[in-house]
Amino acid sequence: MTLVTTITKFKAKLGLEDQLIDALRSFDNSNSTSWQILSLGDNEYAAVNTYESIENRSMDVVSGLDWLDGITPILELYEDGSRTQAFSGIVLHQNETSNY
Repeated sequence: MTLVTTITKFKAKLGLEDQLIDALRSFDNSNSTSWQILSLGDNEYAAVNTYESIENRSMDVVSGLDWLDGITPILELYEDGSRTQAFSGIVLHQNETSNY
């Protein structure tokens, strides 16, 4: 199995942080094996998703774009005009132990 992790950053407009967090929570993450929402400070948040394959990740791309269109009014655009900043990669090592 080749795991793939994606990290997508979003920046909420001032005062709309809770709406963005709710929107991130409501996204259907059922194609991913795990996901987290991180607070990065300064109204910025990251969604971290891990998938069992690039094909599983690809299934979220179309629904993700439709979902992103719906939350665009609460997002502050990045300097380049993008709604998000994202990258992904193949997981080279993962610790399977969880103690929390």
